[in-house]
Amino acid sequence: MTDEAPARINAARPKILFLHLSSPAQFEFLGKWLARQGWDVTFAHGGDGVDTEEDGVRTRWFRLRETVIKNRNDVRHILDYAATNCISASDLLYRMHYAEGYVPDLVMAHVGWGVGLCVKDVWPECKYIAYHEWYYTKRNWATGKDEAPRPGLAMVSDRMRNLPIAGEFDLADANWCPTEFQASRFPPVLRRQMTVISDGVDCRLHAPDPDARIDLDWVRLPKDRHIVTYATRGMEPLRGFPQFLRGLELLQQQRDDFDAVIIANNSVAYGDSLPDGDSWWLRMVDDLDLDHRRIHMNAMLPREEYTRILQASSAHVYFTEPFVTSWSLSESMALGCLIIASNTAPVTELIEDMENGIIVDMDDPEEIAEMVSWAFDHPQEAAQLCNRARQFILDHHNAEHVFPAKEAVLRQLIAETDR
Repeated sequence: MTDEAPARINAARPKILFLHLSSPAQFEFLGKWLARQGWDVTFAHGGDGVDTEEDGVRTRWFRLRETVIKNRNDVRHILDYAATNCISASDLLYRMHYAEGYVPDLVMAHVGWGVGLCVKDVWPECKYIAYHEWYYTKRNWATGKDEAPRPGLAMVSDRMRNLPIAGEFDLADANWCPTEFQASRFPPVLRRQMTVISDGVDCRLHAPDPDARIDLDWVRLPKDRHIVTYATRGMEPLRGFPQFLRGLELLQQQRDDFDAVIIANNSVAYGDSLPDGDSWWLRMVDDLDLDHRRIHMNAMLPREEYTRILQASSAHVYFTEPFVTSWSLSESMALGCLIIASNTAPVTELIEDMENGIIVDMDDPEEIAEMVSWAFDHPQEAAQLCNRARQFILDHHNAEHVFPAKEAVLRQLIAETDR
């Protein structure tokens, strides 16, 4: 690259398109930050919304088509779904290019849904970043052995899920993954092509507030009341929801000086769906003896209410099986929560036991109840863990450092186009 290249790039207003199946998702904060730096930013995702422009960011929608194979239990549905989503997204991309004259410098797409598979066919000269979250496998690549036996149908299903994911590697100019654990799930030949780079956390927005209290339309709790919180998209075993409730039942039997606040949709976001009218909440209510007067539940909330609840939390429970970690884990650490977390690899990449949080066996209700009680009864020691949790995020995941580093990489990719 010549000495003049960076100045030429900085003088331009680079165009970036973020492509996702359903929402801005993890691209939202980065995209809005880039817009404030002078970038031309567009989000595109599927649905029936109306195109908008707000704060210098455009949002475009593409109509999602129905799949040909209707039976979601038919493994062929997986590839049909990816192909159908690719067609849906490409309809919009072709219109943006050939009818509107839009040509981005960069496109970043969420991998796995199929929406980015034709990006380079529409804009061959753009730089394409494939954002990877997961590779479906039970294989331990270090040992070359499966972690657990799988029935044949599960193996075939995983293979079908991985085909559109692996298909991105011959298209992308860069492959990003947000955590070391997630990257470790990929076969070595693919892992070598990936860069682990944090999503980044807005640590100004997600900051502690010692005066926070829960005073909302649907729940009001005294400031001196112990509060245990749980927050995730859905109520399902993969995110440890039944396990949390088993620990909560035991904790309620042991003490009555706390309330539980649960923020989650009464649905399954990850894992096998349940029949209509059934849910893990209903199943656990039947199985457990819970004091519902001390449990306050609501579906996913606007960010302001969500952060207020976590700021007032005395102990925040975050459980997951080995899978993609929720944004709520790093956000709750930034908020200075005392995290009670599962002893699983994606979690222990962020949480070190009794250093910046507490690690428990999420299948052990007694340990869950014991450590939540410890958090209630040892406020000074808990506060030290909270401070170190926030400091860990400030040191490693603060958007104020992550986003400029990402922008530098993006500009470097554009500079390579100009060579």
